Amino acid sequence: MSPVVSKFILSSVVIVLAMAGGYLCRHCQWVSERVGEKIMTFVGVVGYASVAFLSVWGTRWHAGDFMLPVLGAAHMVVMVFVSLALSGVVTQDRPSKALFAIAGGTGNNGFTMGAFVLYLLYGEPGMGLSNVYILLFMPVAVLVMFPLARHYASEHPSGSVWALVRRSLFDWRSIGLPVALAGIGLSVLGVPRPAQVVSWRLLDVLVYTITPLAFFGIGLRLHVSKVWPMSRMLAGLAVVRFGLGLLAGLALAWLTRFTPWPFAGLRWNVFVVQSFVPTAVTMVAIANMFNLRPNEASVLFVVNTVMYLVFVLPLVWVWFGR
Repeated sequence: MSPVVSKFILSSVVIVLAMAGGYLCRHCQWVSERVGEKIMTFVGVVGYASVAFLSVWGTRWHAGDFMLPVLGAAHMVVMVFVSLALSGVVTQDRPSKALFAIAGGTGNNGFTMGAFVLYLLYGEPGMGLSNVYILLFMPVAVLVMFPLARHYASEHPSGSVWALVRRSLFDWRSIGLPVALAGIGLSVLGVPRPAQVVSWRLLDVLVYTITPLAFFGIGLRLHVSKVWPMSRMLAGLAVVRFGLGLLAGLALAWLTRFTPWPFAGLRWNVFVVQSFVPTAVTMVAIANMFNLRPNEASVLFVVNTVMYLVFVLPLVWVWFGR
């Protein structure tokens, strides 16, 4: 068994146990549900920023690779606003509309889903390009999703779009943006990471600390009783993530044919597969940070992930594994 497969199995066990532990702690009233908000805020602000910085800094760039993160960011922005436009079909609740938009726009593109699927299909080159694909996630989150969440969290929003963006830029919760940009700058300039990052396995330590915390927080705010009342949102999110996400990914990949760096072969497959993975853990973190129906966010994440594994992933194997 390869080290990557072993890591994925270990990650899956940690995820299930952490989420079940959080659910049990809330159900037995050992830990307050409100603790989940603090945990997810810490994960979203400190955890993801640290992991993004170290992983981006260590990324090797090749000619034309910049198209992957640029179009990956474009895909997220398109899907956020398409989801927002369709949100009125599944809910009339103002915060839930923003939650649906962010859930539709963010995909689980990292090691816990998209990147690992591509590893199984194409080996380490697939996983390596997946790391490039998600390089610009944090700028999109801070510049698009944070202002959207802030705008819809209040029943009576005030201020212009640019005012919302400025507030997000100078919000302490947006520290991930300058951190991610610093990592990209160091990588482009060729500044090597300290040897201790690898020898001390700092990324592994961070991932296996932040991941259980995140899923414990999700478990704390997971209410199974909300699944049926949320059936319209759950069905709508499935259509957006697995249907419209795929169409948007195919369209953006096709547009690269009109550039000097057209997607072909592995890059085409990486981009398309990543375009319709299930919604991301980050969506739950943002929902908790801005009080966008965090309980519903946990349900959306869990059910959408299960739907992908049961109904979508087998089709991915059949089509992309040919």
